[in-house]
Parts: sequence; structure tokens; C-alpha cells
Amino acid sequence: MSKVNILIIEDEAPQIQVYEDVISQYNKKNELQIVYTICKSYAEGEQALNTPYYDAAIIDLKLSNTEELEGKKLVESVYQKIRIPIIIYSGSIAQVDDIKENALLKKKLRTEQLSDILLEIIKIYNTGITRFLRPFGTIDNNLTKIFWNHLSNDLDVWIKHNNPNNLLRYILSHFQEHLDINLQGDFEEYHPFEVYIKPPIKKNLHTGDLIKFNEEYYVILTPACDIVIQGYKDLDGGVKEPIRNSDNIIIVKANDFNYKISCLNKKNEVDKNKIESFVKNKNARYHYLPPFESNNGLTIDFQDITSIPFSNDLERVATISSPFIKDIISRFSNYFSRQGQPTFNQDAIIEELFNKK
Repeated sequence: MSKVNILIIEDEAPQIQVYEDVISQYNKKNELQIVYTICKSYAEGEQALNTPYYDAAIIDLKLSNTEELEGKKLVESVYQKIRIPIIIYSGSIAQVDDIKENALLKKKLRTEQLSDILLEIIKIYNTGITRFLRPFGTIDNNLTKIFWNHLSNDLDVWIKHNNPNNLLRYILSHFQEHLDINLQGDFEEYHPFEVYIKPPIKKNLHTGDLIKFNEEYYVILTPACDIVIQGYKDLDGGVKEPIRNSDNIIIVKANDFNYKISCLNKKNEVDKNKIESFVKNKNARYHYLPPFESNNGLTIDFQDITSIPFSNDLERVATISSPFIKDIISRFSNYFSRQGQPTFNQDAIIEELFNKK
């Protein structure tokens, strides 16, 4: 039976009783069970958070009779340091306006129903994010397999080579292989959002970046060998200017996929087959990118291509991940390498072959 493990940091006995009652009611009605640990002081909470085997933490701001917001100190001590969703649940939320909320750090007033907060935690748990990222979760287990099944056989190579960055890339490539298959050893389908790395990780513009230029989307298709920094040129005042093989970058337009206009049939109705033609890239001129930011996706138009000066001031929306940008570049290259041939009377040949005895 699956269990959600919640850390509750709360010092008031009546509120602790509310937690116990609400969780008990939830467990009676649901197959997925909630187990919990209660810490009643700053010291207990700090110790528990430093052994993060929890799927979420609910933290009160005041953990003693003093005016000090010890719960805030706990949140600040672990935020962006350990991988655990945090919910601040307190009557003093107004005193932590400087803490910015996001999908994994929420602020809730005591007037909000605890049952609703538990359901939010369940939704996060059901994504799998805590099971994947916590200690001894899916990622740790796969790294253990790589350690014993791969590195143990090839360690001599890395002792001789002695380049930590190369070794890290080697480990991550093996890790990706584990992610590409499911428990049965079959290839796993990608989720459409896996196409994007958002926000981009690389410091500078790179091949596959989805950018905004003149308020419209474009994809950078300049080869990596032309866009990466090859060295630096010394300028006056100690300034160093990056050296690249190309002063310009090649960008190709990515239009909003307005299927209600581009996928109509003769009756002026949306045609499912035409949508499929775009999404499955059946037309050599276009390449479909899946939805993000509540749009319907983008269609790259290989005919709408331009070159602009390199500038790090361009707005980078995302990077198209490696497996997908390779396919886009391949299709782009194939589209422009078409040679064609003169037209000849093919119908006559077909008729001749068909009627030949």
C-alpha cells in the first residue's frame, strides 16, 4: 500500500489534534494512506528536515511563546537546499511577505481547510516528484545501478583519464538510458513537455534555443560549432570579447499553431486528419512543437528562415532538448538539400506497364 509521508512542525496541542483528526478521516476514506511525524520545536524540526525522507512538510511560523518566527527560519534554512515541498500553515502569513510562493512552496492561512491542503500534497505526491528525487528514490536507485553495473567495470579508464566533467557526462548518459525504458525493459513514451528545458541551462545562446525576436517565436538552428565560444579577444580596458566562428545566427520562425484556421476542411470545419498531419510532421516544410504556456503548440516553418547578429540580449524562452533538436536539424537539412528532377510523362509509363502483357 502506498503511503505519503508528511512532516508536521507544530507546537500547539489543539492544532496537533486537528491534524490527527483530519488525517485519520482521510485515511479511512482513501486507499492512499498518509503517515506523519510531528515535531513540536525548532530543534526537532531542524533535525527532521536534515534527514529528508518526507514527501512534504507543513510548518507553523511560531514554534514557541516568543515573538520570533522560528518556522520562517526553518523554511529559509532548507529552501533550495533540500528537495521537499513546503507549506507554511499559520495565522501569521502577513509577516512573511518576503517569502515568494511557487508550486513547491505555498503559504496558507489557518482559516483554510486542512483537508484541502492535504489534497494539494497528494496531487504533488501523485506526480512522482518526491519519490524520484528524495534519498533512495528512483534517481538514487538508478545511480546505484550505474555505480555497480557500469563504473565498477570501467573505473580504470577514468583513473587514467582523470577528467571529472567527462565522467559526469558519462554517468548522466547512462542514467538517461535507464530513464528511456520502463520496468519491463520497453521504451517509454516521452511526455510532450519533455521537449523543452525551461528555463535554459546553458549560459549563452545555443543551438536549439527557442527565443523571442520582435515579439515572435524563433528556433536557433546555427550549428553548435559556429555558435559556441572558441576563445576570447583582449580589448582595451581588460575587456574580453568572445570569439565565435559566426557573427550571425540562423533562426527559423515558429508560428502559433492556430489549427482552427489552418486545419479546416471544405465545409469550413476543423479536420482531425489535418491536425494529425501537422502534429505527426507529415509535411516536410513544417515541424510541430508541443504546447507550453497554455498555447496549442508551435509550427516551425522551414521556409521562414533568417539570419540576425548574435546577441545575448535576445529573450530565451526554452531550449529544445537534445533528442528533439537533432530531429529538427535533420529535417531542416533534408528540406533544403532536396534536388528535384525534371517532370516526365509518368502517366504514360504507368499505362504502358499496366497494359503490358
